[in-house]
Amino acid sequence: MSVKRYAFTVHGQVQGVFFRKFTRQSANSLSISGFVQNLPDSTVGGEAEGLLDNLEKFRQKLEEGSDLSSVQKVEWNEIDVRKEGEGQGYMKAMSADSFSIARTRH
Repeated sequence: MSVKRYAFTVHGQVQGVFFRKFTRQSANSLSISGFVQNLPDSTVGGEAEGLLDNLEKFRQKLEEGSDLSSVQKVEWNEIDVRKEGEGQGYMKAMSADSFSIARTRH
């Protein structure tokens, strides 16, 4: 099994409906690391890294959404696997072994 990393953006009614918490719980249940955050355009985005089979299950969960959300579309693009200590700011401090909710201000 190979480890992959994907950037994702979820469109629809996904802010103010516990979608980030749902995303973190889904990722943790599948041993996926990364982060999720609200974006200024009312979407939710982040990155997810793990085994390809688990990432496919995670993508399906994002497409289904939380009980209160209404997902219209999920953008899903493969990116380079992150090595410990890479990135800037929040990404540099983030553990490669956990999935976090990033707090952002718009």
